[in-house]
Amino acid sequence: MGKISKMTPKLANMIAAGEVVERPSSVVKELVENAIDARALNISVFLKNGGIDEIKVIDDGEGMDSDDVKLAFLPHATSKIKTEYDLFRILSLGFRGEAIASIAAVSSMQIISSQDGLAGYQVTYQAGVKQSEGVISSNKGTTVIVDKLFFNTPARLKYLKPAKNELASISYLMDRIALAHPDIRFKLYNDDKLLLTTTASNKSMNLMGEIYGLEVAKKLIEASFIIDGVEANMVLVKPEVYRANKLEITLIINGRFVKNHALTNAIIEGYNTYLPIGKYPICVIYLHIDPLLVDVNVHPSKTEVKISIEEALAKRLATAINEELKKTMLIPNRKAANAYLDGYQRLNIFELPKVDFSGLKLEEEKATYESDKKEESKENLIVENKVIESTIKASNKLPYLEYVGQAFGTYLIFQNSEGLYLIDQHAAAERVNYEKYYELLGKPNQPTTELLVPIMLSFTKSEVIYLENNLDEFAKLGFILEPISNQDYVIRQIPMWANLDTAEEIIRETFKMILEAKNISVIAFRDAMAKLISCKASIKANHTLNKLEIDALLANLNKCQNPYTCPHGRPTIIKFTTLELEKLFERVQS
Repeated sequence: MGKISKMTPKLANMIAAGEVVERPSSVVKELVENAIDARALNISVFLKNGGIDEIKVIDDGEGMDSDDVKLAFLPHATSKIKTEYDLFRILSLGFRGEAIASIAAVSSMQIISSQDGLAGYQVTYQAGVKQSEGVISSNKGTTVIVDKLFFNTPARLKYLKPAKNELASISYLMDRIALAHPDIRFKLYNDDKLLLTTTASNKSMNLMGEIYGLEVAKKLIEASFIIDGVEANMVLVKPEVYRANKLEITLIINGRFVKNHALTNAIIEGYNTYLPIGKYPICVIYLHIDPLLVDVNVHPSKTEVKISIEEALAKRLATAINEELKKTMLIPNRKAANAYLDGYQRLNIFELPKVDFSGLKLEEEKATYESDKKEESKENLIVENKVIESTIKASNKLPYLEYVGQAFGTYLIFQNSEGLYLIDQHAAAERVNYEKYYELLGKPNQPTTELLVPIMLSFTKSEVIYLENNLDEFAKLGFILEPISNQDYVIRQIPMWANLDTAEEIIRETFKMILEAKNISVIAFRDAMAKLISCKASIKANHTLNKLEIDALLANLNKCQNPYTCPHGRPTIIKFTTLELEKLFERVQS
């Protein structure tokens, strides 16, 4: 007798459940997506114990008749796919056909549905076996109740996470679904406590406020573009608000929350140097694409997708985000410290900073000039200050700023009618130098200078292999290396922008990139080298600047494409509003 036998329908459904139903959030996803496909305008999710004990989804969609309610429990039964052609033009969310049967195989599941709100029909299954069915009173739409999830698969039940973790997963999922469908009103309850409610306003500011809170809603940048028939609408949160992980980078394609590695990296690249290292933005990117260009069958959960024009779209997305950030005022607002302090504690904690007001005494600066050139120098200084002032006034990058003084040899203090501003002189100089060197490094055929005393470098045998294969690439960058032994090289020439102090570090940094990425990416190299050089060449902290140096730094910062952060994403300038200062000194009440 042969070894192969046909599985029972019950066993087949339990195996299918392993792909479709991983945890309570998987059940919620399937049921909510079905409700959306049924054109529901109001969808409520009720959980008990984070969905482990019970999941109930109620919608006001089209509903089903008695025949459809019964068919919904059968394997491979669906209303959304009719022909093979439909597989390549998928516009619905829940389309697989095995979801309901798979869920019913590992739980107790009841579906109640009505098309008119007068008479409804219910069917109940347990462990894949029908328990009851019949007429029932019901509002228009569908109610699905799933309890005792995984009761007949102890191994699966054992590996469920604690209720708070399962609840967090469902909450995150519901946020994504709500972002994908701003025209639907969603509610999420756990143990009768309301966790999420949206108003179906179809407005980004309202929806982002409902998901993330008012502070995020007030810091939105909205923009759009079209490329090769793909329409992209971007809701970007200003980089002063960020997260420690990528979870709040949300991609929505044709109404479906998806994951795509290339597009996520493009978004991060678009925010490059606007965020601190290791921090990630909050944003929602809506893409409307011809379904023929999207493959949603890459992963069983249908969250990971492939796009036929992925490379071009990713490049355009990164550029679009960067362009929007460049033309937006991004000075972070810092709230007064007394938000965390009460009463006399402030007297014990605050110390007045030592402020250098010498920058206000122009006579001291003029004393450095020869006496017979005093008037000429005075005229030049007045003209130079007027030019700087007019540049600042005309720019949309930085507001008009009046210099007040310097604190701790590090922070430059300015003021205007809106409040007090602090500029980190090292961070500001880094930004200026970064953009200068980034532009220089982008030019082909870098001019070089020959070293009187060559710099010798020693490498491991594995490094030498990569070095030999990339000598021409180093030469294009302006570094001429020659071997003098099996593992020793000398640098004969360096580019004009480099110096002896940084040449070896640049070579080593480039090697690190080669070993990690296996090649030299021109863009990545330019970025990494510009950051390295700018840091080495910039004004350090604890260094007192004179007024002319301050004016020059501010003017150069104002010319930058991004004057708001250093190359590593730290702020160059922060603002304390007049209102916040008045709160600090209790001139006004919060």
